[in-house]
Amino acid sequence: MALGLAAGLILPFALVHLDDADGVVYTVVARHLAQDGRLFDLRFLPEIFPRFREHPPFFFWIWAIAIRLGSEHALPWVGAACGLSTVAIAIALARELTGPRAAFLGGVALATTESFFRYQARARLDPPLTLLFTASTALLVLARGRGRWLLAGGITAGLGALVKGPPALGAPVAAALALVALGRGEELRRPRAWLLTALPALALPALFLAYDELALGGTWWKGYVQEQFLASALGQRHDGASDHLFLLRSTLGRLGPWAALLAVALVRALRERTTPRARATFALLLWAGVVVGGYSLAGRAWWHYAMPAYVPLGLAAGLGLEEVLALAGERGFPAFRGLAAATALLLVLVLPFRLARFLVKPCSLGELPMLSTRVPPGTRVGLAADRVALVEAGILAQHAGIEAVPLRSPAELAGRGDLTSALVDARWTVPPGWARVARQGDWLELRRDDAARRAP
Repeated sequence: MALGLAAGLILPFALVHLDDADGVVYTVVARHLAQDGRLFDLRFLPEIFPRFREHPPFFFWIWAIAIRLGSEHALPWVGAACGLSTVAIAIALARELTGPRAAFLGGVALATTESFFRYQARARLDPPLTLLFTASTALLVLARGRGRWLLAGGITAGLGALVKGPPALGAPVAAALALVALGRGEELRRPRAWLLTALPALALPALFLAYDELALGGTWWKGYVQEQFLASALGQRHDGASDHLFLLRSTLGRLGPWAALLAVALVRALRERTTPRARATFALLLWAGVVVGGYSLAGRAWWHYAMPAYVPLGLAAGLGLEEVLALAGERGFPAFRGLAAATALLLVLVLPFRLARFLVKPCSLGELPMLSTRVPPGTRVGLAADRVALVEAGILAQHAGIEAVPLRSPAELAGRGDLTSALVDARWTVPPGWARVARQGDWLELRRDDAARRAP
């Protein structure tokens, strides 16, 4: 039922067009990979990240396979599948830790957290990272010494590192702290458990970096490890928030009303301390603390870094909601369950109406019919405006199937003899040597004079 609610909230965003800042970039990178098959030589645009090393390549391979089997429209569905799988795994784990009622309520809390459900059906790396972090933690907590489960938990953490780097390796740490909080710390005294978990978790990224050094000349070590991960950790990159408390404030704020129920669960846990419910609450909060605390130590952060923390925080909020519903007596939980079921059914029934289109912003570049019909795929096209940024270039490249070249002034456009087509701000003066072909909203399509005369 909670999974149905999650489907009703996540899937609408896979049915509509939306422009996501990271998603447009990653889609173009995956498109190029699907076209040329160069697994370790990712690229974005000719003059923006021509050698894309911002993240490890593993999930770009998954996206490229999805594009080859279907189209770029499949990518939001890949993210949606990650989100729904995350909710399912979270509920399964919570049933063992908190009982079936609190697990259901925690699943509802996670599924209805806006910053979770709105950002799953997108071509972003946060949904697969959240899925793998959750799966690894769940496998390790539920392993109880079983070797296959420990090995699977370690492999899953290693795969997470290949998706979005070292933060995924926090999953075994979160699981270990959770076991201590649950009173099962003796499981951590077994060397076999550490070996089965740590070896595969570290071996997968180590093998990737070894191959990079031996076969690729260390391009990923330099481009990702040094210039992305370490630069972010040491504060050498200045995009994002540098306040070390930003992520904590952002996460609690984005939980909305669930933050109050999280507080209810915490208060009860502090009162009881050693009961199974209290221990489960502490375990979930330690899990979330590894995510939020780990990212907060870095020199910069974005709100979505904390997405893996929404899972344990949602499950802990479910414990708080169970407390509140108990105040209504025996009818409290059945009434809420009925409300959740009715809401889930309604959301699923209205999916064909694509109501999410009223919740997303229109494309900042419009529908772009002109370029997609007149310019051959792969053509370099200038994109010139005062506000041009990576996102606009990515949108143009994704929508029109071309290679966008960002420009800053009419003079710069006039000097680019290698370009024959451009989109420019309609307020600009058309530079010498260029002719106006059409207008679309705030944009003009230009061609070089000789190209314009040959255009049909």
